[in-house]
Amino acid sequence: MRTSQDSANASEGGPSHVRRSPRRIRAAVLVLAVIGAGYVGRSLAADGTDSALVRWLPWLGRTSVTLFYGDGEYLVPVSRTVPRDAATPEALVDTFLAGPADGTGLINLIPEGTIARSVLLDGSVLTVDLSGTYGAEASAMTTEAVYQTMRSWPGIDEVSVTVDGVLLETNTSGHLLYFYDEQLDMLVAQPTNRIRPADLLDAYLEGPADTRLTGLPSDLEPLRVDLGGNELLSLSLTFRESLRSFAVDHPESVRRVLEGLIATFNTGFPEVGAVLLDFEGHNTLGLGQCANLLNTVQPMPEVLNDERLLSRYAET
Repeated sequence: MRTSQDSANASEGGPSHVRRSPRRIRAAVLVLAVIGAGYVGRSLAADGTDSALVRWLPWLGRTSVTLFYGDGEYLVPVSRTVPRDAATPEALVDTFLAGPADGTGLINLIPEGTIARSVLLDGSVLTVDLSGTYGAEASAMTTEAVYQTMRSWPGIDEVSVTVDGVLLETNTSGHLLYFYDEQLDMLVAQPTNRIRPADLLDAYLEGPADTRLTGLPSDLEPLRVDLGGNELLSLSLTFRESLRSFAVDHPESVRRVLEGLIATFNTGFPEVGAVLLDFEGHNTLGLGQCANLLNTVQPMPEVLNDERLLSRYAET
């Protein structure tokens, strides 16, 4: 005989211990998500090296480094990942001296046979002693590549390079202008003798001399350059129709150009920890491009040029 409860259950589509309301299902999923997030949080080691999550997702256990090579005319920053437990200044130097990956079309500017005799990190000062082969054949661009690569190590404020124990004389300013090569889809770097942030911005807005390279439209003007005590450099520029048109016609290029602008001010200024870009209050460019790069704090881009992708244009 069916009871009144059985009838009620049947009218609702089945036994009460089988059916679950959408609200209960959502609540259960939310609880599981919270538990999972807690497990992930606990699995992350304080130094980010060895954890259950890293062992499960091994790419989280890698560190990105920036190496500077050449393309025949300019310095080319290359982003490469190395295992985090092997990420040391010594590994950075050895990786750099080994040269770019095959097939990228890039040039190792270091004279063949150069080795690092010693690598010493003392606080924020990195000292590298290279073999005599380097001193005999190194060009100004080679020296710039060495200094910029060493300065890319986190927390480095000063680089000292010696050759067989003798200090290497250099006129490097430590500042680079990053412009975009649209054809090869990569950022390239030009050394500059401008040493103040305001002067560096003026140099960037002057644009590259090489017509193959792309910077911001030439009619943009600086409005304010302000370095606060919190290591945040605020750059305010005019917004012009030329910028909107550039963003509409070249949505990917304008993003890379802004990344180059951000990298320009995150390179060579130890007192700059991040950059804030503002174009007269606009939160987007063109049809919404680059919204996440404007009016928000931008540290040094982790990837300037992905070495794995450069081979696409090596034969161009």
